[in-house]
Formats: sequence, structure tokens, C-alpha cells
Amino acid sequence: MAVEIAVVGAVDGARLVELDRAGLTRLGSVEGAAFVIGGRGSPDVDAVVSSVEELEALWVGRVEPFARNVAAGRFAAAVGPPRLSAWDPGWAVVAGRLLGRLGRRVGVAGVVWDHIGSTSVPGLAAKPVVDLQLGVPSLAELPGLAEALAGAGFVDVAPHVPGSPGVLRDAPRGRVGAGARWDKRLFASADPGQRAILHVREIGSPWWHYTRSFRDLLRADPRLRRDYEAIKRDLAAAHAGDSGNDAYTVAKTAFFDTIQDRLGTPPRC
Repeated sequence: MAVEIAVVGAVDGARLVELDRAGLTRLGSVEGAAFVIGGRGSPDVDAVVSSVEELEALWVGRVEPFARNVAAGRFAAAVGPPRLSAWDPGWAVVAGRLLGRLGRRVGVAGVVWDHIGSTSVPGLAAKPVVDLQLGVPSLAELPGLAEALAGAGFVDVAPHVPGSPGVLRDAPRGRVGAGARWDKRLFASADPGQRAILHVREIGSPWWHYTRSFRDLLRADPRLRRDYEAIKRDLAAAHAGDSGNDAYTVAKTAFFDTIQDRLGTPPRC
């Protein structure tokens, strides 16, 4: 599968074609591209270059690995222990760009797109991984979803790490009925230069509701935001010797126990 790349501004598209000796990419439009290269000042741009030398370095360090990952059905995985970064307003720009790109690919009626997780909360330190959520009317009626998302550079995580937390199922919690949906699908970006994750959940299911409610609580409550950041910093320090983020992720969910009653009742429960 050739990844569609777009260039805007004074970027040398001909040189990009020359660099791609394996035919991993094809030049296209910004609206259809999975990766956009250009100058400064455009929210559509994934990477900024101002010279041929920078373009060549970008190809080697990011674009070619991205294209090879997509072709292999491989996502950009976490490397090393969890590391927190100071909140970056650029995360919201990235989220908006990716949500727009994904939304153009998914032709399902009645969906809801969200930027969730710590990167969606101004002022909160976070791992620099942008969490997105797609709420769908039914998980059982998503024909061609994996193929559509691959066109935007997102890969199905389940074939690679089905046993990792939150890949195929969320941890049950809260006072919900017996028919609550805990199953989900998880996709992740193949871009090694900007990690991003897409959670696909049924609209009205517990975790579709909890993620949005928790985000809104953190945005509105400075004290809660400070408490959560302190917990995350403690856990990052405790898991500083880990080779991945799974143990940190599982431990972090304990914070939900202290605020579960503030998250409200999911619409379908």
C-alpha cells in the first residue's frame, strides 16, 4: 500500500519522488494525504522543511519509516519507560489535524470524534501521545474500517499486542447494567515522529462516556488536575525502569477509583 503524501509551499516534490526508490509513497492532495510536508503556518502540515537537505533528512528519519510501517501494518510503538512532557499547545493542533484526516476516511453515519486523554487538557503534563476517540453507533457494523484508517496512517493494534491493556477490551468499572459494552477496537499511528492512538468505542458505552467526562472534569477543576499530574509523576518515577508503558497505564487507572462518582452514569447504562 503506497502512502499518500502531500507537499505545500516551496517543498521540492520532485526530490521527494527521487528519494522514494522503493515506491512506498505517492504524491497527492492535502485532503487525501496521510502525511503533509510544507512550510510554517499551516495546521495541515505534519513536518516543516525549508531546504532540500532538511527534506532528505525528514525522508530518512520519519517519512520512509512511516511509509514502511503502513505497508507492513505496523504501528509506531512506545520505546522505553513512560516519560512526561510539559503540556504543549501544539498537541491540540495535531489532534485537530488528525481528526480531520480520519474523519474524511470514515464514511459511517452518526459518529462522534473527540480529542481525549491528558494531551487534551490544557496545562496538564503528559506523555506526548495524542489520544483520539471515535464513537460509533455499533462496533458490529464497521465494514472496511481498518482499510480506511490505514489510508490515514493508522494501524490496527490487536494483531500485534492483543493482550495489552485497552486493546480489545476496557476494564469494567462503575455502577452499570449487565449489558454494558466493554469491548473496543484500538488503532495507532504508524508515524514515528508523532505517536497517536485512536480508541473506537460504541457511543453510550461506559468508557466512551468516562473518557469524555474525565477530560471535562480535568479541564474544569485545577485541583483535580494537579492531583492527577502528581499521581502520574509518581507512577512515571516508579516505572522508570520499565521497557514499555503497560504497567504505568494499568496503575494509573487506580486514580479513577477516587473520582468514579464524579464521572456520572453512561447513557446506555
